[in-house]
Amino acid sequence: MALERLLPARLSPSRLGAARLRHRILAAMVALLVLTHGGALVGMQLVDDRARELLTAHRLGPSMAAAVEAADRALLDGIAAGPALALSGLPDLSVSWQGPGTPAVPSGWMMEGVVDAPRPVFVAVQRALLSVHSARAQTLAESLSLVAEDTAAQLRDARVYVQLAGGGWLEFASPRFWRPRTTPFEMVLAGLAAFGLALGLLLWLPGRLVRPLESLAEQATRPHDRLHPRPLPEDGPEEVASLARAFNQARNALRDLMEGRTHLLAAISHDLRTPATRLRLRAEYVDDDALRAKMMADIDEMAAMVTATLEFLGDDVLREEVEVVAFASLLQSLCDDYADTGSPVTYHEPPPLQFAAVRTIFGGGVERSDRFEQARQLRLAGRPSSLRRAFANLIDNAIKYGERATVSVDADAVEIVVDVCDEGPGIPEAEIANVFKPFVRLEGSRNRKTGGSGLGLSIVKSIVEAHQGRIELSNRASGGLRVRVTLPRML
Repeated sequence: MALERLLPARLSPSRLGAARLRHRILAAMVALLVLTHGGALVGMQLVDDRARELLTAHRLGPSMAAAVEAADRALLDGIAAGPALALSGLPDLSVSWQGPGTPAVPSGWMMEGVVDAPRPVFVAVQRALLSVHSARAQTLAESLSLVAEDTAAQLRDARVYVQLAGGGWLEFASPRFWRPRTTPFEMVLAGLAAFGLALGLLLWLPGRLVRPLESLAEQATRPHDRLHPRPLPEDGPEEVASLARAFNQARNALRDLMEGRTHLLAAISHDLRTPATRLRLRAEYVDDDALRAKMMADIDEMAAMVTATLEFLGDDVLREEVEVVAFASLLQSLCDDYADTGSPVTYHEPPPLQFAAVRTIFGGGVERSDRFEQARQLRLAGRPSSLRRAFANLIDNAIKYGERATVSVDADAVEIVVDVCDEGPGIPEAEIANVFKPFVRLEGSRNRKTGGSGLGLSIVKSIVEAHQGRIELSNRASGGLRVRVTLPRML
């Protein structure tokens, strides 16, 4: 009830934060989808623009031919060769003049001559492998139109050089048509890469946002010292940190509440022992032997109930250090102590190890099994005093309610299994789940005449769970109750 009172009020801001976290995930997914769709549209537009430019690049041919013819006429008119021969104002073209000889191209560029052109024509391209250009046409304009289209298809920065009648060259550049552009294959790869990136982000982002919640849940459910639990890490997104902070505050409040209750019961126990001692002294002066015996029995029962209650609430098992325990020896010595006092307790040692031989080509196909008769120690990591106390309670219950106790143990590499069986009437199936509750006692053979406070199995369950084990009760077909305790060999 204390947990129910504390958690809802403290976790309500985190619930709102979790809703905001879900909204952020959805918003991120929608944004990535929009970006991917927008990128695809932009890519399609770029493809359309490039196709349109390739279809109209031939228009540069007549302009270049007109510039060459104008420069030739200027030379015939007696204008000296030089930059003055280059025309300006041509659409989508820039023109410059170079002197006779081989045209000078920018560093790192490749130049190749055009085949079948009416006059010498060279094409230079930036960082590209040129194919053989062919400009088979009747006129210079038609030839240069083919060159313009072929150069635009290079998708790189390019220059076209046309030789003049006087031996010089006109250098043509077109920032619109002869410029770097991506190829369709590159655009498809870029689109696939963008889609893959968007898909990866869609898969990674929710996990990145949810992973702190999973880590928080793992830390919260990880078994550890219940007396001094480790606080949950208050890092990650704001909502997760707020949730961890609220959980730590709630757990600290519950721990303070439990410690306060334990201290209160300890104080009450201390106060009860004084009047109990006075009652015991006064009962000694009662002349009636039968009445005195009843009074002393009531006082002893009251003291035993107080002591058992404090032991159950004190969680002494968690204060004991963990060490490597020779479990088989511990269990056998406990059973021997009962047997020495005349109690009907039987202990069955763990069965010896047995290995089946593996068939090999060297063994001749003969099957055999090896059996080791040496005693097995069955070591495990645990708290020896607490384990001894737990199995002592089980043996006491078997003797009280089932006449005798039979203890058997077996193990594998992972866990140890202990069965404590008796020969009593067993427990009704409907009551098996209730016997682990504190102060619960069943009628019939398990009434107050047999003694006890109803805390024995509760203490056993607390010790077993502190060792990360489990305890199960079942009625045997031959009669009696079987209590099976399973303990991991490593905590």
